[in-house]
Parts: sequence; structure tokens; C-alpha cells
Amino acid sequence: MVELSHNDARSVKRYYVAGEFYDWVTDPKALERIFHWGRSTVAKRLIRRLGRSQFALDIGCGTGLITRFIESSQVVGIDINRWNLARASGRIPDADFVQCDVEHLPFRNGLADFAICTEVVEHLYFPSRALGEIARVMRPDGTFIGSVPSSNPLWRFRNILSVTHPQSEPFHNNFSKSRLRELLSRFFGETDLFYENLLMNLFFTSRIPTPQ
Repeated sequence: MVELSHNDARSVKRYYVAGEFYDWVTDPKALERIFHWGRSTVAKRLIRRLGRSQFALDIGCGTGLITRFIESSQVVGIDINRWNLARASGRIPDADFVQCDVEHLPFRNGLADFAICTEVVEHLYFPSRALGEIARVMRPDGTFIGSVPSSNPLWRFRNILSVTHPQSEPFHNNFSKSRLRELLSRFFGETDLFYENLLMNLFFTSRIPTPQ
């Protein structure tokens, strides 16, 4: 894991609030386009396997790459970047969108029965704070799915794989199965971890424990 000072952490957050202007639906080109198509295809498969939910959250929704596939009576996309949310809301008029920090979600306890968070946790200086907040707003037996970059050595060639992605991104963690399982186990119960997309993405499905 990369270690940052608190000043560095604040700079990272400022970048994602106002420094990133990248549409994950339309901007990827070449190998990066194939990579994100693969990631969204896996997420869509997991969503369809779950079936329709009542209240769903797409956490770190970006410009709606995954949000558009969610099947729920109510869908709320959240992101820290207002530019992302404007793109997403224009693309998915049936969903609601909220600008907020994942470490401070403006929702009551036990609201969502489904949440998804793809390629977000790796950007967080305090991932356990975010995961604790996600667990707080989810119902008992709710399903949480998502993905992070794996520890696959192919990530060393990211500048080649992501030629159209901004190279100014300040912070990016990669996860092994053991590290991700340990992090999720602090807040979630049953968890399944598996690799996809040339083993570059580590996906997970977790459930909120039901009170005994």
C-alpha cells in the first residue's frame, strides 16, 4: 500500500473533486476501451444475477458507466466530482445523483439493499472509513459488489494500456486477494473474490451480516 501524508491525502481529494474531467463512457480509446468494456460487462453480469433491488447506490459512479445497468426501484449515483454527475444525470434521467464524499454518505442507516463500487477503493487514502460508511447505509443481508485493480504485474504498463486517461492521477493502489479480503471482512460477512479482465480486476461480492 502507498503511504501518504495528510497533506498529500487532501491534495488527492482536491484532484478528484475538481481536477478530473474524463467521461468513462465515451473517452476511452484503444486498449483502454477494451479494458473498461470488460469491466462494465462483468459488473452488468453480476447486477443481472442479483435481480431487481429496491434501493441501489452506485458509489463513485463517475459518468454512469455502471449506473445505467442497475435494475432497481430507486437508483442513486454518488460521486465527489460535480462534472461527472452532470454527465451521468444527462445520460441516465431515471436515476438520482448526489455529490458527496464516500467517507460521509448523506443517507440514513440501513437504507440500501444493494450497492456497487467499481474502481474507487484504490483511490482512497482511508478505504476503511469509506467501507464502514457503505456498510452503515446498507440493510442487513444487503449485497455489495465492486472491483479494484489487482496486483497483476500488467499494471506496470498502465501508461500503454490507458493512453487516453489523464496521466495526472495522483494516487492508485493495487490489491491482492488477501489484502482486499481483510479490508472487507471488517464490515461485511460472506465475501467472494475473483479475477476478471486478464486478471487485472479483482471483483468482489459481499453481504451485510444479518443480526442474530
